[in-house]
Amino acid sequence: MDGGSEPDLIDSFGEFVSAWDFSSPPAIIFLLLAGVYVIGSIRLAMRSDTDSDYWSKVAASLFGFVLLAISLAGPLDYYSGELFASHMAQHIVIAMFSAPLLLMARPMPAYIWALPRPIRIGAGTALTGSGVIVRALRALTRPVVALPLFIGTLYVWHIPEAYNSSLENDWVHLFMHFTMFTTAVLFWWPIVGPPPIRTQLSYPQRIVYLLLAVTPTALLAAIITLTNSVLYEFYLDQPGHFSWSTGEDQRVGGLFMWIPGNFVYLATMTVLFFKWFGEEERKSSRRNSRSRPPARRQ
Repeated sequence: MDGGSEPDLIDSFGEFVSAWDFSSPPAIIFLLLAGVYVIGSIRLAMRSDTDSDYWSKVAASLFGFVLLAISLAGPLDYYSGELFASHMAQHIVIAMFSAPLLLMARPMPAYIWALPRPIRIGAGTALTGSGVIVRALRALTRPVVALPLFIGTLYVWHIPEAYNSSLENDWVHLFMHFTMFTTAVLFWWPIVGPPPIRTQLSYPQRIVYLLLAVTPTALLAAIITLTNSVLYEFYLDQPGHFSWSTGEDQRVGGLFMWIPGNFVYLATMTVLFFKWFGEEERKSSRRNSRSRPPARRQ
C-alpha cells in the first residue's frame, strides 16, 4: 500500500530503501504488537531471573519485528502497489522469515506479562492444556491442517482477481497480510514447536513435512516467473521503477518467491538433518555405554 501518496519514479536501491510510512493500517498494527512485546519483555525481565537464553530469544524477536517493520511500514509495503517484485519480497519476508523467527523466540510469555494482572491471570488459564486457545491451536497446527491452509492461502491470493482486489482496497490488502502471516505461523509451528504446544514430529517427519511444501510453492513461483503474459493487470498502469517493464517486474517477483523461499526450506531441512544426525549419535553413544561390560578391578 502506498498510504495515498504518489512516490517519485525510482531507479536506485538507495531511493527505494528510504521510503517509509508508519500511517498505514498494517504499520499501526505492527507498532502495537511490537510495543506490547517490548513492555512485556521488560516486565518479565524485572520479575524473573534471566539468562543468555532469554536474551537470545528477545534478540530473535526484535530481529523478527525489524523484518516486519521493513515489510509492513518500509519500502516493501510503500511500493507494493507499484512494484510486483516489492510485493512478492514483502510476502516472503512475512511468511518465510518473520513468522518462524517469532516462533523461535517464543514471545507468548512476554505478551502475557504485558497484560494487566486480572487479564494476565485469565490468559494464563486459557493457555493451559485444557484451555480453549490451546485446543484450537492444537487442531490448527496439526500438519494435515497447517500445510494445506498455508499452501491454499498462498494460491488463493495469487489468483489475479483476488490479488488485484487486494491492491485496490487497503482493507482487503490488510486481510491478505493477516491471513498470510497467521497461516505461516501455523505452518511453521510443527517445525519449531514452541510452547504451549510442543511439536510431536520427529526430525525425519519435519523434513518430509517441508518437502511437501517445496513443490507447490516452487510450482506457483515457476508459473509467475516463466509465463509470457502479465498476470496482474493492476501493474500495467504503474510507473516503471528501475526502468523495468511490467513483464520484467513480474519475472523478478517470481524469482523472489522461487529462490529465497526455496532457500529457507533447504536451509531449514539442512539444520533439521544435522540435529537428527546429532540425536542419533547421542542415542548410539548411550546404547554403547550401557552395553559395554564394566571394567574389572585389578
